[in-house]
Amino acid sequence: MNKNEEIISEIRRISTKLSSSQLTRKDFSQNSQISIATVITVFDSWNRAVEAAGLVPIQNFIPEHKEIPDEDLMAEVIRLTKELRKRPSDREMQAFGNSSPKPYAKRWGTFAKGRELAYQKFGFPDFGDADTEAGIDQPITQLQKGLIPEIIKPKELHRRKKVQFGEPIDFRGLRFAPINEQGVVYLFGMVSRELGFLIESIRTEYPDCEGKRCIDKSENRWERVLIEFEYRSSQFKEHGHSQDQCDLIVCWIHDWKDCPLEVLELKSTISYL
Repeated sequence: MNKNEEIISEIRRISTKLSSSQLTRKDFSQNSQISIATVITVFDSWNRAVEAAGLVPIQNFIPEHKEIPDEDLMAEVIRLTKELRKRPSDREMQAFGNSSPKPYAKRWGTFAKGRELAYQKFGFPDFGDADTEAGIDQPITQLQKGLIPEIIKPKELHRRKKVQFGEPIDFRGLRFAPINEQGVVYLFGMVSRELGFLIESIRTEYPDCEGKRCIDKSENRWERVLIEFEYRSSQFKEHGHSQDQCDLIVCWIHDWKDCPLEVLELKSTISYL
């Protein structure tokens, strides 16, 4: 059984299990060992995979053959930006958007140009205090302040350096989130193949990593990619790295609002795996 047939069979199995003629990505993720990223790589979009399995696509999907108004395309960029809390790449639009990058490229030359026009028209979404208060940046597992006991410290404190941990994530054996660049490298290594990367070298000199990135669903075409690892994307700028020698920043937190490079934020990405 090839990968197409395996995914179709799995979609049908879950549909039968849930007694539904429609299947959301969330339903699939909760009931299958196959990741959504793999489905998107093979079929180009979630709804195409659903159709191939003989099910009814979710109605909020916008068919590519339909002429989509400029304003709707731009509104979708804003929606996805809010969802991902960063500028979406064309691959992220393909995987998580209600459209694909193709209408943008056809209309404005590239997806990136259409995306920036959307920000000019509607403004870049504000991820300020209101979003933080709503819980977007809060840890996955939270402790109530009342449950943290008061510690009575001795007069003479013999302190040894204690290991610190990130927020609990329990992702495939990684119990806690990265708190430094080394943690980002380890986590990326866990998921890089699933995200369409083949890694050739990781080194101490800049940039940190070199490999190939898949650019078509049949895995017949790949492109060279130079990667720099950072805990926060803004640290790339703080470290004074040259933009000309890097294609992609891989980080845990993307906090560089006007970053001129592609960014892969692992914190949001692993929630889809």
